[in-house]
Amino acid sequence: MVDLVAGANLALSGNAWTISVKFPHDIRNELGIAVLPVNEATLLQITPGFAHKPGVDWLISELSADGTTYKLTIDASRIPSQNVSRLLIVAYRYSAYGSVDAGKHVELQLDALCTYKIDLTGMAAAALVMAEIYQRSGAWKIRALAETSAYGLAVFGQRLGMELDDSSPYPSTRPEQNPETWTGTAFLVAPNVFMTNAHVADGASRIRLTSLQGAIDAETIIQDNNNDLALLRATVAAPIQPLRFRQTGAGLAEPITTLGYPLAGIMGSGIQVTQGVVSGLFGMQNDIRALQFTAPIQPGSSGSPLLDAQGAVLGVVSATFAQSQNMNFAIRGLLAMALLEAVNINFEVQASSTNQATTQIVAQLQHAIWKVECAR
Repeated sequence: MVDLVAGANLALSGNAWTISVKFPHDIRNELGIAVLPVNEATLLQITPGFAHKPGVDWLISELSADGTTYKLTIDASRIPSQNVSRLLIVAYRYSAYGSVDAGKHVELQLDALCTYKIDLTGMAAAALVMAEIYQRSGAWKIRALAETSAYGLAVFGQRLGMELDDSSPYPSTRPEQNPETWTGTAFLVAPNVFMTNAHVADGASRIRLTSLQGAIDAETIIQDNNNDLALLRATVAAPIQPLRFRQTGAGLAEPITTLGYPLAGIMGSGIQVTQGVVSGLFGMQNDIRALQFTAPIQPGSSGSPLLDAQGAVLGVVSATFAQSQNMNFAIRGLLAMALLEAVNINFEVQASSTNQATTQIVAQLQHAIWKVECAR
């Protein structure tokens, strides 16, 4: 039995193999396994095989009774496309709700030939390419990998040219939220595309965007739970200028403004403005994804844009620390731009470096910021 390390290759015999994917505890409600058949250009050629879902002739899978081990039997001779030259073996978090480190580590064993162990501790990605079986000169080999996709299997599939369903086949074990309706804030980032927090969109069977301009229904395009971001699609009747992003990082004590819909049931339907400064360049426990700021926020502020003195987006308001006054957090704008790039949505960056009065910023941008009304 050969112990592989990342990047190592090993020749295989024949066209059929059995791979065991082992975790230290029951992961059936958290992680899935997919086998992606791609060509030399890394584009999906046929429907992938999912360990939890039968439906392809070339993959047979079995989950152990304790939920710790998937046994995959792959028969490459039954793959119905001669263009397939590589099989990517991927572990992923269902619906990208969190990272693959739920399993702490994973071990692959191929027949009695080789093993490969990957440490998942602290891995922030929602999908992990653990290995690939690839063909060279008519013979198959296996390569040990540890390549990650921060935004999960669905976005990874889009990059490979195919829509993939990464939802869980099992009943949800996540705690139910209360109440049955809730609100947040979203802002326009591209024609008919709004950005908000993942925790705002999560669990909603209906999403409606409202402002003084009217009300429109929306649907979730993608939910990035690792970074607490989500994109919504809605058709805006009137042309509205999307907000622009800043490409450089924030500075300590830099003045900021937030526009959103906090406490919508109490404060009414109008947009609310608060001001403060960037008070920290990290989130709680040195979280590099977040910025800390002092502008007051309340329930319903989630998803509001954090704007600099030019009116450019520095971040997306995400959370507050209730035990302290004005210790609030926003997801960095650079991560928001990365999500837009990942799903091939064009966005605008701020070209001007001229500071504006807050009244100008509000007057110019308020039409692009809408209240999010969600229902379970």
